[in-house]
Amino acid sequence: MPARRGIARWLARRVVRPGMAPGRLLAARRRRVELAARLLPLPRGIRRMPAGAENPGGEWLLPEGLEPGAARGAVFYIHGGAFMLGSPASHRGVAARLARLTGLPVLAAHYRLAPEHPYPAGFDDLRAAWRRITLEGARPVGLAGDSAGGWLALAVALHAAGAGLPRPTGMALFSPLVDLADAAAIPPAVADLLLPAGLVAEGIDAFRGGIPASDLRFDLLAAPLAGLPPLLVAYDGDEMLAGQARRLVQRAVEAGVQVRVEERRGLWHAWPLFAGLLPEADATLRNAAAMLAPAGVLRVGA
Repeated sequence: MPARRGIARWLARRVVRPGMAPGRLLAARRRRVELAARLLPLPRGIRRMPAGAENPGGEWLLPEGLEPGAARGAVFYIHGGAFMLGSPASHRGVAARLARLTGLPVLAAHYRLAPEHPYPAGFDDLRAAWRRITLEGARPVGLAGDSAGGWLALAVALHAAGAGLPRPTGMALFSPLVDLADAAAIPPAVADLLLPAGLVAEGIDAFRGGIPASDLRFDLLAAPLAGLPPLLVAYDGDEMLAGQARRLVQRAVEAGVQVRVEERRGLWHAWPLFAGLLPEADATLRNAAAMLAPAGVLRVGA
């Protein structure tokens, strides 16, 4: 296990982080993220299929012998990447592992990226997919996301509550970004092996496009959180988004939401994505699976 932990730290520090740093061409950074993801282990017994009309560009991760429409529930996963990077393929490892742990189909969702497609384009893609998977699929669905995908997941959950759509059965957010109003207020990380300085501010600016930072749509902590389902929030205590995660936890608890907090030290931003290499990531995904699977649905081991 120590050898695997060393591989995880090397991937974060030497492969992923340099490839995401501002100053490089965006197309090159996108390629680097996709290539780095291929080095992360995938669990056995999971197959892929295109999401099709439910979410064009997305993909289903399915336990063997299971079809999306035959399951008693599902999980909707939204990848991070500062709103500019990443894809269902780059986050296939975490989505596949959640499929293995829950025994449910996981939709690794596709959405249009900034700066080519600023807000609300990507959000529109996700809320349309949520409508299809919950109404047309007629099943309970858990909702998860990491980093910028955490903002999008929380935005989808709040939209569902306000629009009268089915709400998530549970949520899991890994190093979530939740307030886009003031990127300059996000402090540098004490020690973050994954997230380069400047990337979060760049991504927020690209995502907002020409909309002023003061627009309350970008501060999800100003929204009513009382209707949220049970929520798991995992983050490293020294990463640059730790303050945002703590504020989310505080606001959710104040609103009466059932919250499970996993604050680690000595890891890095979005470390649950390194499951299969990090024991802490494996443990957190097991807890996330318990939160995301609807009551009464059998879960299987990793």
